[in-house]
Amino acid sequence: MSACITKELSCPGCGAVNKSRMWVEIDASADPEQREQILNETLFCWECPDCGYRAQMVYPCLYHDKERGFLVCLSPAGRTQQVIEAEQRHPALAGLKKRLVLTPAELKEKVMIFESGLNDVALEMVKLALQELTERKQQMKVEKAFFLTQSEELDYLGFSMFLRGEEKPVYQGVRLEVYEKSLRAAERVDFQESGFQLVDSALARTLLEQ
Repeated sequence: MSACITKELSCPGCGAVNKSRMWVEIDASADPEQREQILNETLFCWECPDCGYRAQMVYPCLYHDKERGFLVCLSPAGRTQQVIEAEQRHPALAGLKKRLVLTPAELKEKVMIFESGLNDVALEMVKLALQELTERKQQMKVEKAFFLTQSEELDYLGFSMFLRGEEKPVYQGVRLEVYEKSLRAAERVDFQESGFQLVDSALARTLLEQ
């Protein structure tokens, strides 16, 4: 079941106060429109109705897809009371994957990964290797990296790498066998599904060291 609240917001541009809806909980099956807004990166976009000022308004949001077996909690401040309360509200969903993310882009990525039937731990290992390869090739730091697409027909996984100071990403791809090797590695390490977990490059590095 989805949940929406209404709050009054003051526009940084003109100072006008208007009411705005915030989706604090989204059920993928009940609200496909909100799912699409996450994927096209418009759910957290806010526009002042008085002056047209636009900004990204990021707030805590819980996204769940029971059919595909996952929950993703967007919490910009990290593991907060909101995350703990989300765990307490869904005790019956203990068998589902639970992930914590810090940005709307990470929320979008997790939805794409799990809808593709992929393992996000293994993908983070692949991303880490590609990130290091890209940094050596470009002689620049990769600040963000995201999963983009999967094609079994083309034997391909695609990723975008955002270099420091650059707006446009560098695109990288690997064959599916690279992911499959990472998946086997992920299955051998000590990773336990427990509560909302932050599965990112830092975790991938720790698991690879193991």
